[in-house]
Amino acid sequence: MDDVMDERLPEQEMWVKAITARQNEARWKVTDGSSTFEVHIEKDVLDRLKQENLKITRGNIFRIRYYIRQSVKNYALSSQYVVTEILEVKKRMTQIEMPWTIQ
Repeated sequence: MDDVMDERLPEQEMWVKAITARQNEARWKVTDGSSTFEVHIEKDVLDRLKQENLKITRGNIFRIRYYIRQSVKNYALSSQYVVTEILEVKKRMTQIEMPWTIQ
């Protein structure tokens, strides 16, 4: 039996931390603090990041609006997290260089 289902679940929001995020790529790897997973970034979100010159890099924490697209085909279940908006970004702390050396 070929059971096929494709469903978009309601939008939600959550905080995630970037593990791998490249500005021009639509797939990023993130963590919510307990799980690591991939998110798909919609094209208009990538365009907005580029237009606003906002860079998401490894270690940044950001709040996203997303939905989950679930599919079932031949009894195999898959879920894809799709980011529709980046609501807030907290840049990772950077270590500053001190003007002296420790001896």
